[in-house]
Amino acid sequence: MTAGGLVWLVAALGGAGSVSAPLILMALSLLAVFRGWQDLRKARRPFRLRIDGFGITLHDAELAWEQIEAVALWHVPNTGENSEETTPPKPRLTLWTMPGVTLPRKADRTWDGRTRYTLVDCEDLDQSVTEVTTALAGNAGARFETAPRAVRPPIPVTVSGPERSVPGGEQVFVHAGRSGTWALVWAAPAVVFTYSFWELVHGRIVGPEPFAALGPLGAIGCWCLAGRSYFRWRKPLRLRIGPAGISMREVTEDEQHFAWPDIAAVTVGESRATTDKRPWLVVWPLPGTRPGSNASYLVDGHQAYALVRLDRLPGGAEAVVPVLRAYAGERYSETV
Repeated sequence: MTAGGLVWLVAALGGAGSVSAPLILMALSLLAVFRGWQDLRKARRPFRLRIDGFGITLHDAELAWEQIEAVALWHVPNTGENSEETTPPKPRLTLWTMPGVTLPRKADRTWDGRTRYTLVDCEDLDQSVTEVTTALAGNAGARFETAPRAVRPPIPVTVSGPERSVPGGEQVFVHAGRSGTWALVWAAPAVVFTYSFWELVHGRIVGPEPFAALGPLGAIGCWCLAGRSYFRWRKPLRLRIGPAGISMREVTEDEQHFAWPDIAAVTVGESRATTDKRPWLVVWPLPGTRPGSNASYLVDGHQAYALVRLDRLPGGAEAVVPVLRAYAGERYSETV
């Protein structure tokens, strides 16, 4: 590509007979050789990353923790064709340096006045995101940002919450509605339609002819509605908050569980995943604790899981928030 560009430039300047063309060609050739030598030198120095009690050491620089303002595992949006179905990308290891501290690389473009560097994409590391998280949690202290600063100021991950000392045990909020009643309501006409169709097949018409003719469709429709109501009754909307963590199950779906050691923050407020302004329960997990799971949305590179709108639960926010605040402790924040 460089050679082609040089040939094009020489031709544009009047060909090889031009007096200035050879000089320009020589200067650009020297520049290309110099850049190629730099790239070759970098390629011969493999990437190295070490996170320990001193700080973060790279193949081309080292920073003590006193030189680092913050460090985070920064998630980027999943931009695949089927972003909701494909595995989300791994985060990037990023850090913010203290004023006056720089690295021998280009800083990221930011709008908050803080100097940020992207060190490595975790996809390129041999270690898992969980291992990187463990190293940062054990060495970075409060410099490890596990949730957006607008949600909660950084605290050491090793700080435990009050979840084991809260009296009363696990609290369960279930909204079954009247699904069980509706299952019986739809089952009754389903049986009638099925019987009518059975008799019609054997040449005996039960009830008005239009009713008998609708037997197959009526039976299928009513049985489907009865089955739907039954499953909603067996697996209703349920939120569990207790010493083990937070568990949430949508209607007829599998349960999601967030253990307290894996939770960076819990918030109650508006959800950015919807335009609904009513309060939601939102969980911000530690990076690496939910591999392969698509979050509801991202805020400042951090994953957020909007679990449930609180007015859908018995008692609403007035009943859920006191329990959530008691178990979450420092992890809890009023608004997003």
